[in-house]
Amino acid sequence: MNPLSLRLSAIIVPLLVASLLQAGPASADDDAPPSGYPSWAEVQQAQGNEAAASAEVDRINQLLAGLQQKSGELGAAAIKAGTEYAKAHDALQHQQAVTQKLAEASQQAKAKADSLKKATSSLVVKAYESGGFDPGPWSLANAAIAPDNIQNFALLNKVLDRTAKLHDDALSASQASAAATAQEQAARDVLAQLDSDAAAKAQAAESARRAAEDSVAATDGQRKTMVAQLASLTSTSAAVAQKYQDGQVALAAYQAAQEAKREAAQRKAEADALVAANQRAAQQQAVQPPISSGGGSSGGLVGGGGGGGGNVVNDPAGARQYASSRLAAYGWGQDQMQCLSQLWTQESSWMTDATNPSSGAYGVAQALPPDKYYSAGSDWLSNYRTQIDWGLGYIRDRYGSPCNAWQHEMGFNWY
Repeated sequence: MNPLSLRLSAIIVPLLVASLLQAGPASADDDAPPSGYPSWAEVQQAQGNEAAASAEVDRINQLLAGLQQKSGELGAAAIKAGTEYAKAHDALQHQQAVTQKLAEASQQAKAKADSLKKATSSLVVKAYESGGFDPGPWSLANAAIAPDNIQNFALLNKVLDRTAKLHDDALSASQASAAATAQEQAARDVLAQLDSDAAAKAQAAESARRAAEDSVAATDGQRKTMVAQLASLTSTSAAVAQKYQDGQVALAAYQAAQEAKREAAQRKAEADALVAANQRAAQQQAVQPPISSGGGSSGGLVGGGGGGGGNVVNDPAGARQYASSRLAAYGWGQDQMQCLSQLWTQESSWMTDATNPSSGAYGVAQALPPDKYYSAGSDWLSNYRTQIDWGLGYIRDRYGSPCNAWQHEMGFNWY
């Protein structure tokens, strides 16, 4: 693997650790992951609450617009009903004045008829007193015998005829006036009913208008409340989202710090292992030839002890066969084997003791530092199986599959 990754880690890790110290609350345990930050589900819940409140505000705004329009229509209807009531009331007042005049005329005609009746009676009395006329039933018979009474009788008839005509005229006028009064009274009753109906309609229209205005006021109050709640939810949603981002930064910094600790521990283990390996090598040189780094041995494993405890086995064909048998354990099919073969052929030619003279990467998988293999087994110096197990785990965790790792290798000449 390329040393560039180590240089990047040396730059990025301190920055992430510094951001951890600034972003999140201090933990009582330095090895504990950061806590107290909202989860993504809580962020989604806050955003969902904000969206629901926004939809409710939109709904109330639409309702308010409809109520305001209805209120305007009811206000216009109330004005129209009030105008109609005013007209009906004016008509009633006018009809009442007309009826009053007709009633007064009827009273005057009746008074005139009564006066004529009295005048007629007075004329009869005067005629009787001046001519000695006896209006009794025998007067007509006497008049035929007594010529002196004929003149008085004719005069009386003229007076009676004139008086009767005046009386009839007065009576007709009185009756006509009474009939007109009765008609006007009927008209007034009708107008009074219209006036009452118009007043009721005007009152109902005004009540409807006031109710609509109350509804508009209530809905507007509800809208203002919801707008205030929406503003609060929007602020809360933004705050939760920001805290979530802070938590992600803190978590990344924590993970980087933990990785830095692990790398430090691995370097220490590498140094210790190197010291131990040098000690063992020095001991072996005293009793046997140095370890061969030559090409392909076809023999089995030599030695099963800790790294360097036995001869290194270089068996590229056996290593490939073992790697192929382990693909399924990591969730891959045989279609990944060609990529893996090309990858490790370019990196190490599948040699157990292949060493990069520039970087110090070692083994089939070219681990850097070499003691990373230790997590897969203590015989990592000489056992290609241990190296392959570690290398497959590294590819899975870093790239997901051998073909992805091979793509990276072709692009950057390291993986």
